Amino acid sequence: MNMGQSGMLFVFGMFLLVTAIIIAGFHFAATASKARATAAREAHYRELAEKASVDATEIQASLIEIKSRLASLERQRAAE
Repeated sequence: MNMGQSGMLFVFGMFLLVTAIIIAGFHFAATASKARATAAREAHYRELAEKASVDATEIQASLIEIKSRLASLERQRAAE
């Protein structure tokens, strides 16, 4: 192997190495970005579930109040 061929082989090898490092970097960045997006989505769903739970509790309290008022009105009507 002469000097020109070994130089070309070195350049080609370095090109492959740099390309592999760049591809690995893109893969790592994409994986990290996907993980952050998943964590943010899960946090958003958790927050939404907590709000839904609070809303359901408020609705239940309102229904209990409405039922008690209706029962009171029915007792008033029955007494008349």
